[in-house]
Amino acid sequence: MEWEIVNSKAVTPQGVLENATIRIKDGRISSISSGIPKDVLPIRINLRGNFVYPGLVNAHDHLLGTYLPKVGTNRPYLNWLPWDNDLKSSVVYAERQQLEPEQLYLLGSYKNLISGVTSVLDHIPHFVQKPFLERSPVRILERFTLAHSICSYSLGWGDGPQIEYARAKEGNLPFVTHISEGFDEESKNALKELNSLGCLGENTVLVHGIAFDAEDIKTVSKTKANLVWCPESNLFMFGKTAPIREILEAGINVSLGTDSPMSGSINIFQEIKSAREFFAKEYGKELDPKIVFKMVTENPAKALRVENDLGKLEVGKKADLLVLSSEKEDAYQTLCTADLKSVRLVVKDGNPSYGDLSLKDFFDETGVTGREIKIAGTDKYLAGDPLGLLESVTRALGYKKDLAFFPVG
Repeated sequence: MEWEIVNSKAVTPQGVLENATIRIKDGRISSISSGIPKDVLPIRINLRGNFVYPGLVNAHDHLLGTYLPKVGTNRPYLNWLPWDNDLKSSVVYAERQQLEPEQLYLLGSYKNLISGVTSVLDHIPHFVQKPFLERSPVRILERFTLAHSICSYSLGWGDGPQIEYARAKEGNLPFVTHISEGFDEESKNALKELNSLGCLGENTVLVHGIAFDAEDIKTVSKTKANLVWCPESNLFMFGKTAPIREILEAGINVSLGTDSPMSGSINIFQEIKSAREFFAKEYGKELDPKIVFKMVTENPAKALRVENDLGKLEVGKKADLLVLSSEKEDAYQTLCTADLKSVRLVVKDGNPSYGDLSLKDFFDETGVTGREIKIAGTDKYLAGDPLGLLESVTRALGYKKDLAFFPVG
């Protein structure tokens, strides 16, 4: 299938291309040019000056934990374990357990999709996520090795850091682990322990880093490891987050992740706002919108070893696109202030997945079936059967649950 976007503002690695035409063929970007070409493809969308970004990448989520409200009875926590104990003993967790894993995975996927995320790193053992990969409306990145964390109370994910890291290096995969998620001695020494095991390098993706000190930052920078920053979750659970200014100044590749809604953000837009609000309050200056843009596009694509396919608007890459309304002049400020009402269209693998109801003809032309739906009070069209999903959730719970991350109606 071949189609094109015209009259857009394309946010490319070289900057914003005005009056851009983007052509899609067989699920990939075949060309990006300025102006409207003389030859017309059978399927054409006029975006009337709206911004086109690469599909966003959520670098850290737990899709099985897609539920609300947040749990944090005994905040602030010393480390992640007492929070997990509070979670498992909570009423909301017991309620969540009434849902099937597939329902939670679909809710988590839609939560990401309606905020422009087309790819998610779902940090959990592969056997848990494998049954739900094909049905997910977003791309759940499955090529990674992992540990849960580096401490004596770590969950038993994977075959141990050294074996998992060796597999990552051999297969050009990311090795993903929570790190320094707390302030006890083991959390403070976690990076040093991981380094002593020989498991720090370009393949390493470290999530959180709340207790990093100056030596830790220097080590991460020297080894060229990557960091995923989850400020909303960190601040909620611990009242603190990673020393992000120093981490950025050290040249470390930083991505943003939402974590699960039971401790973190309801979507990537909220995570972006939390990151910028924290930075302004903590350091007295603005976190550069261009840096934020990279944190949800090319930085996670690099960290997660998918930069050949994702993270940038470039010829040859997968046609994962996010279209936002262009009420602001600056593309990067537009992304940093976006909300669910800003999203005009989301495309994954060259196929529309979510967008304004006015684009339904485009969905029909490309053979994508979905449902008319109202999100945050605006008329949308969403691929799949989201209303059927919500009806099944209501049946399982016995009442209609208010899910702020999927605000239908």
